Amino acid sequence: MQKKRLTAVLAAMTAIVLMLSACGGGAGSKNAAAGNGAGGEKPQTAVTIWVLNDQQAYLEPIIKEFESKNPDIKVEPTFYGTDPLKESLKVAAASKTLPDMWFTWGGSLGSFYPENGLTMDLTQIAAEHKWDEIYNPAALDLVKFDGKITGVPFHLASLGVFYPKELYTKLNLTPPTTFAEFEGQLQTMKEGGITPFAVGGKGGWMLMRWVEQLIELYGGAELHDKLNALEASWDDPAVVQTFAKLKEWSDKGYFEKGFITLDPQEAETPLYSAQQGFALEGAWVDLSFAQAGADPNQFGIFKFPNDQQPVRMSSFAEMFQINGSSDPKVQEAAVKLGEYITGQEVVDQYIDQYGSPALKQFKTSAQSPHTSEMAGMIGEGNFLIADQALPQTVVQKLFEAQDAVVLNEWTPEQAAKEIQKAAESYKNN
Repeated sequence: MQKKRLTAVLAAMTAIVLMLSACGGGAGSKNAAAGNGAGGEKPQTAVTIWVLNDQQAYLEPIIKEFESKNPDIKVEPTFYGTDPLKESLKVAAASKTLPDMWFTWGGSLGSFYPENGLTMDLTQIAAEHKWDEIYNPAALDLVKFDGKITGVPFHLASLGVFYPKELYTKLNLTPPTTFAEFEGQLQTMKEGGITPFAVGGKGGWMLMRWVEQLIELYGGAELHDKLNALEASWDDPAVVQTFAKLKEWSDKGYFEKGFITLDPQEAETPLYSAQQGFALEGAWVDLSFAQAGADPNQFGIFKFPNDQQPVRMSSFAEMFQINGSSDPKVQEAAVKLGEYITGQEVVDQYIDQYGSPALKQFKTSAQSPHTSEMAGMIGEGNFLIADQALPQTVVQKLFEAQDAVVLNEWTPEQAAKEIQKAAESYKNN
């Protein structure tokens, strides 16, 4: 992949950098020791880590347990919302104030850091610690950049079509095995007064999940992969077909009225009470079901029936990357922390809150019945989710194209051409 230069920090973002410094967000450690070791105590190695605030409930106790088992290591976490974390990491990268360790995603989001020489190469450690016996092969593959392992695998998520079993029983339906059967069920639901799709268009990513499934359907696996790698033109008949189908679904009322501006979380709420048909989600939705008072076991799942063999699932990995400039002793402690957080003993203990582990083996519970099922399904084939596979400028144009087609502002042909223009602009720059 062509080497990119670090993004220059805009003058308007100077305040953000100052704010982060003032708040003690933590830069990469230059010294391995924390504290003065008074009274003959061994100095601690301090590890700063940035993670998502929705992981705080289980990461805080895990970190405390890690510190109790490793009294020579002090972990200093900072918790962020999703978009603030993305923004703060980019600012810190540009200002060389990254923490020792941070949570990030695979694909174009996580590759920014190794691409710019900011992360520790974990390939040799992975071999020595036999990660191939611990983590799902798909997870290891998705945390690689340029053939090297760039992070400790945390989560391996795949997307399947969730449906309320109660609704299927009421309508006398069974999971479809072909796309034609799937579309027949959409119409059956609509005629029965049920909105087929639980989709909130705000942000673009939830609608994108369905769009990329249609691209896989009409283009096939080979073309889909080439499109994501910008090795094929997005101004392709398969892409035009995809947007034409999206427009057809919208015109038929398969989405909630005004769904383009609807918040994703709000959009799925009716699904919990069997008032909607399908949500394209990951196993983490089990926790949402439970929090809403619904039984996760009352929801079934199937792969999107794209008429391909094998049927591949949209997937992505989440990981912990380690600062390549941190002190070697800090790096060693960070690797130890990453392996602890993602280890089977910890995962099994916190499985109800943990999400979709990147491990080969882990236990499940009644509160998370789909986690192991989906981990097995992804082994039959997967493709990287579009908003991580594509450069972010192209992702934003894809989001714009989705909305424009639904709102009658662009034709499917225009949508395909506009995305291709964004792809060409990215490659030329």
